[in-house]
Amino acid sequence: LIGPPLAQRLGIGFVLIRKKGKLPGPTESVSYALEYGKAELEIQSDAVEPGQKVVIVDDLLATGGTMCAACELMKRLKAEVLECLVVIELKLLNGTEKLKSIPFYSLLQYD
Repeated sequence: LIGPPLAQRLGIGFVLIRKKGKLPGPTESVSYALEYGKAELEIQSDAVEPGQKVVIVDDLLATGGTMCAACELMKRLKAEVLECLVVIELKLLNGTEKLKSIPFYSLLQYD
């Protein structure tokens, strides 16, 4: 996890988005397509407030399905996604196309 140390360094909150069945309490979930099937992500229903500004952080962007699903969860909770960032982007898979107008940043890019 790179999110917790980043959030601590910035002095901001951190919220987990996990695969279905990993989080306690009431959750909001979204299904999304993978190259080889389907998956589902969840967030705790009370994790963010409506109108709260969020940045989504992940280690890798490949096809963009997971990042897009995370953005959809934030939208359902009425949070405002300011940007998405990853450590590694696999550019050849064009994952950023699914993010539409959300600003996106990656530290390392591979073709």
